[in-house]
Amino acid sequence: MPLSIGCRVPDSDKHEYDVNYLLFVKGNLYSAGDDGRVKVWAADLHLLHEIQAHSSSVYCLTASDDTLYSCSNDGTVKSWTLNDLKEKKTILSDNEFEFWRVAWKNGYLYIGDNQGNVRVYNKETYYGILTIAEPVKDMVLDGHILFTANRDIIVTDVKLEHKNLQSINRKNIEGRAPITLASNKLCFTDREGRDIVVHEKGDAEHWVEVTQAKGAHELIINALTGTSWDNQINLFSGGWDKIVKQWIIENNSIRNVTNCNVEIVVNALTVGEKGHIYAAGEDGHIVRLDCN
Repeated sequence: MPLSIGCRVPDSDKHEYDVNYLLFVKGNLYSAGDDGRVKVWAADLHLLHEIQAHSSSVYCLTASDDTLYSCSNDGTVKSWTLNDLKEKKTILSDNEFEFWRVAWKNGYLYIGDNQGNVRVYNKETYYGILTIAEPVKDMVLDGHILFTANRDIIVTDVKLEHKNLQSINRKNIEGRAPITLASNKLCFTDREGRDIVVHEKGDAEHWVEVTQAKGAHELIINALTGTSWDNQINLFSGGWDKIVKQWIIENNSIRNVTNCNVEIVVNALTVGEKGHIYAAGEDGHIVRLDCN
């Protein structure tokens, strides 16, 4: 099915500078930018609300059922009401760190920083810290398994049933950010950033490579996102070449099915409702791509 631009944020509503992250939750799209702002959009990219969330770049967003969390290079992590973006509290403040990634799973908030640490909060109360070997450029969760990425993919088994946080490093995989989970597949890029690598989801110790897309993009890939539609695993990629590509992963292979020139350097991708993909990046632009 062709991939085409369905709608685009008008210049009057877009972020002032680059968009770093997109999150689609409960029918709305949330965006975070270098202008320190968080904006919320309807599915058709009609602007619903915006706030000055941080004093500098907002790098990542995550959400629980009723709360949005944001992190920034200003050294803070904050929480907001999900519906109307009213500030709730500052979860963490430390100007010695830049906080690059946040993720929420089953009542636990994970916060990754530029110095290779992942702090874990249980219902917004500090629980413990993991020391990762490198800065946390990207981070995804699958149950109790934490994947972090910069110049390697590090697989950590996080033990949450104890009074104190415990963890076991299960595997280091050669690769780099970005990373995403597409159904039962772990997808990331190679060290050069232009090939897509696909690993089979296994137990905590075995994540076996099943396929690669060599030369997936001519320039470096900045963003990946995946989903399952009609029992097919779909992966979407974008980056410096301004092209968003759709891939199908099946039978231990990956194939490119359609591409769309979005005319902006892509920093962020996320899946919306079925048939919709959102892409954002350069100069605050956001577009919705439709799989017709």
